[in-house]
Amino acid sequence: MGGTLVGDGAVRITGVNSIRQARQGELTFLSDRRYNQFLDQTRASAVLVTRDIASSTRPIIQVDDPYAAVQAVLKLDDAQPLESGAGIHSTAVVDPSASIADDVSIGPHSVIGSEVEIAKGGVIHAGAYIGAASRIGANALIYPHVTIRERITIGEGCIIHPGAVIGADGFGFSQVDGRHVKIPQAGTVRIGDDVEIGANTAIDRATFGETVIGSGTKVDNFVQIGHNCEIGNHCIICGNAGIAGSTIIADHVVVGAGAGVIGHIEIGAGAMIGGYSGVTRSLRPGEIVFGYPAVEIERSKRMHAALRQLPDALKRLRALEQHIAKPEGDE
Repeated sequence: MGGTLVGDGAVRITGVNSIRQARQGELTFLSDRRYNQFLDQTRASAVLVTRDIASSTRPIIQVDDPYAAVQAVLKLDDAQPLESGAGIHSTAVVDPSASIADDVSIGPHSVIGSEVEIAKGGVIHAGAYIGAASRIGANALIYPHVTIRERITIGEGCIIHPGAVIGADGFGFSQVDGRHVKIPQAGTVRIGDDVEIGANTAIDRATFGETVIGSGTKVDNFVQIGHNCEIGNHCIICGNAGIAGSTIIADHVVVGAGAGVIGHIEIGAGAMIGGYSGVTRSLRPGEIVFGYPAVEIERSKRMHAALRQLPDALKRLRALEQHIAKPEGDE
């Protein structure tokens, strides 16, 4: 880890855990000063700490960034995929026209459609569905019960968690004689490299053209991304967020949990949207907003502070109104 050991280096480590749940034999980490109280309370056998912590009742490893260090440790002990090695399970249904690299693993009851391409190192877990003419990049990890519909492109190194649906029809209808008539969703979805998509997230296919998720972007669980959205590179979209169709989000944008973004607007690079905010206008690059409707963060703080004072302000206003309403000379 490039760290400095303080204490007994002969301690044997068998796993990694959080500082409050760790047990004897496990390594933990301390990167947030709010948890300093647990340094001497934890049952862990060793702790990764920042370099300003000089000692503890148990061995410590001083590093520049404990959180980054523990991630490196986890990679050393990463869980093995459910399937044991390459190969196609006997219950999987694979169209003869599909092109599957020799070292790909396809789990039980998966369905691989016609003209699908799965590049080297791919792991397709049980019950996944990959529709016709879709392309899965090298070293992709598709967890159980993921649905990837037809003509979808998934980049290299992507991770798609259980229950995600990529390429369902966009929510497009027009009114004809008082009826909602479906608009054909003839487009596709293109997902870049090193993208992670959370469980039960839905990314809709475009009406025409592409819905795009840029490389390095991470999408949490239960997120809805509408048709024809363009999400930039290295964005973070937290759980339960909803992004309406045809929204353009530039690189390095952060969308907080439960936030909603209306369609047909642009979010500038590096902008941040607070949790449960409602964005109803385009945002400038680097702008930070919060609230509903979302406004610039400092203004939002002042508005919320004023709102807390509203009940007392109303009492004073009523008292003033009563005083004014009294006949002159009355006490």
